[in-house]
Amino acid sequence: MTEHQIRATFGSALLHIGSRDPDPALQARRRQIRAEAERTGSEATGAVRAFGVLAILAPVITDEDNDVAYPGDPMALYSALSYPMVRATASFTDPFGPTDVYNDLCPLWPGLPGKKERPDVSRRLETEVRTTDDTVFDPRTWTPRTRADLVGLLRRRTPSVVLISAVSPAHRYALEIAALVKEECPTALVVLGGRHADETVRRVEPAQVHLAPSATGTACPVDVLVSGDGGPLLDLTLRAVARAMDLTTRVAVAGTVAAELERMAGEGGQEFGRGSILVRDGAGWTAFAVDGPPVPAERNPSPYAPFLIRSRFPIFTRDDGTVARCAHVLVSGTCPMRCTFCSESALLGQVRRPVPGDTAMTVERLREYVEYDAEAAFFDDSIFWSGSWPRIRQFCAELAEARQIDRGLADLQWGAQLTVDVLTGPRPEIVHAGLTAMRQAGCNYVYVGIESMSEQVMRHVHKNVRRTTPWKERVRRALGLLRENGIRVGSSVLFGLDGENEDTIGETIEEVGRLIDDGYLMLASPNILTYHPGTEITRRHGMEDQLDYGSQGVEVPPPYSFFEEAYPGVVSRLLTEDHIWRIHRESRVRWGQVRNGVEAVAM
Repeated sequence: MTEHQIRATFGSALLHIGSRDPDPALQARRRQIRAEAERTGSEATGAVRAFGVLAILAPVITDEDNDVAYPGDPMALYSALSYPMVRATASFTDPFGPTDVYNDLCPLWPGLPGKKERPDVSRRLETEVRTTDDTVFDPRTWTPRTRADLVGLLRRRTPSVVLISAVSPAHRYALEIAALVKEECPTALVVLGGRHADETVRRVEPAQVHLAPSATGTACPVDVLVSGDGGPLLDLTLRAVARAMDLTTRVAVAGTVAAELERMAGEGGQEFGRGSILVRDGAGWTAFAVDGPPVPAERNPSPYAPFLIRSRFPIFTRDDGTVARCAHVLVSGTCPMRCTFCSESALLGQVRRPVPGDTAMTVERLREYVEYDAEAAFFDDSIFWSGSWPRIRQFCAELAEARQIDRGLADLQWGAQLTVDVLTGPRPEIVHAGLTAMRQAGCNYVYVGIESMSEQVMRHVHKNVRRTTPWKERVRRALGLLRENGIRVGSSVLFGLDGENEDTIGETIEEVGRLIDDGYLMLASPNILTYHPGTEITRRHGMEDQLDYGSQGVEVPPPYSFFEEAYPGVVSRLLTEDHIWRIHRESRVRWGQVRNGVEAVAM
């Protein structure tokens, strides 16, 4: 790992935020902006202050034979953008007033979508920016067509700042996208964040940041890395960019952004968030630490407030058989389990503890999403409410009560993720009461990570905590409980975990096939283990310093292209290419239409 000294730390002066006056040059600059705004009239104030921003969600796959179209991780991007977007729109509404957090140049996020815009989910990113939703490019897959779409958009918009969000398997695409941005808009400042940055940028107290070898790649076309609490840290970064930007050219240079961040740290100019901001400094990076508290729930805006709900998950259908619009929801954050292969594990992050009123706030958030035209919702947490049956029952009771008086909530379908241990560990009456409450509150789908049907493999997986009965029996019992309560079940199966070999691969494919034959599963999704930075299995397999997420190009050959996230160089060392071909071919035959039979799609 490469170490970088922290130049300045935010968050140590929380009681004196912004109490120190900015330097005279900055005051003079702001007077100039105000004078220009007054000269051109209030209606043109936004244009006088605005600089163009384009956000891009990096996909994780090229669409090979239409077999997999992975939607990436839009909620990570939406969650990170919603906080600075809501604050920036307030700055546009009340320029240079008490709610204007910029008091300078401002990102071109003039307003949130209203009721009139939300029904129209067709994606048209033209030159004009009408709402915050018009500033996100989400290609879903990376193909010659989507590449051409991005080139056209960059030429029409010529943004001053481009924000890219990427999970680790998307990093190769993120780097190509960043290079494309630099080619088409050479002066644009490129900011990279998302789960890959979180996994590869590590704080070492008190004064260092470690950058993993796979953090950026060898030739990095990125100017700023943001890792940690995305919303407040991105907000801080953009305020520094605004101050650093030339008033005439609307160009911000990385070195000037670093200087502004250092000045802002001296002014005590950050309230919330924890993480790191790294700014490109020649061949290296200048690091800034942010040590503020989390954004309070009441000040954290809905991830969908700035965006239209476009996702369509065919698990959820309308009465006429068409697919419903589905909102995605996160309530728990980091998974409480400690699985060695998972980047969402409690081993890598802090588990969010329950706070008073969090179930009621989630019900209100669902009500808000219904107002945004959501017809279904899926809870993306690795384990629904961290697997706490008391919290699950409390939430479902509050939602069921709200459904009695709110027609929109009454019609809302929803699903969540649970584990075999959560379903079979507690006393049966506790689980039955919880599942009954879920069904009565509108839940009609649960996704369960089976991972493997081999005892030899599952003895290494933390999801298999209670081993009083064989894993296969507990899987059947868990799926049976869901079926008894009228809840449909989908599952994920993961090949390449510790203990995997030819025999265990065949055993899992056949046993999952039997579950399908017996009517336990409506969806079975085969996956190939890919190494994520920082996970225990990555270290155990000696891959921590060998991961290459950036230099191989974006072409993914078969059989890797048939699986989400898989490509040479990052898949399990326990699987040969022949193994992967076998998994693809045999699961397709044995599982039939149930294999990836239902796919998430987005318009």
